[in-house]
Amino acid sequence: MRHWSNIAFGLFIVFIIALGLWEYQWDLKALEDGIRAEPLLGALLYITLLIASVVLLPFSSLPLLPLAARIFGVWMTGVLSIIGWWLGCLIAFQIARLGRSVLERFVSFAVVDRLERRIPPDINFAGIVMLRMILPVDLTSFALGLLKNLRFSTYAVASLLGIMPFAFVWSYAGGEIGRGEILPGIAILLVLLLTVMMLRRKWLR
Repeated sequence: MRHWSNIAFGLFIVFIIALGLWEYQWDLKALEDGIRAEPLLGALLYITLLIASVVLLPFSSLPLLPLAARIFGVWMTGVLSIIGWWLGCLIAFQIARLGRSVLERFVSFAVVDRLERRIPPDINFAGIVMLRMILPVDLTSFALGLLKNLRFSTYAVASLLGIMPFAFVWSYAGGEIGRGEILPGIAILLVLLLTVMMLRRKWLR
């Protein structure tokens, strides 16, 4: 199972690179100019899409990063990504804790249930930070919301700390790919892949 998850993550990185190349060929000047003319609305739209990517399984926001980095810049994209993913994970946590029965009518929780069984019921602050670094934000948020003894405040702070470093790494890599600097972008994503694989191996021991 771990082997296949690593393969899936590697293939997803290849997909991000390919999509970045594709986006680089698009004529998006009108869209970019429009968002730059209304930066607040553009930022709110991006944050909303990120929140939706966490709450609405299995939609992913990562393919948006190359385009966002071109429009907002790497550092602002990182900040906006942190805000969007963090708000999304807080909402997903509360949905899992309070409204799972309603959400199950629209999405499957089979993967979430499998992940929840692997998480220790007494997971600590550092453990949540680690999970944020090695597992998708969406699945982890729902799974952690099922743990009755986990305090929301602990979850919120640990999630923020876990999301921050990878948000900037993803944004920087997306920015490199989005402006056509493919080799640096690939190098960053490969380092990210190896880091995640090592952290996962350590967590699964």
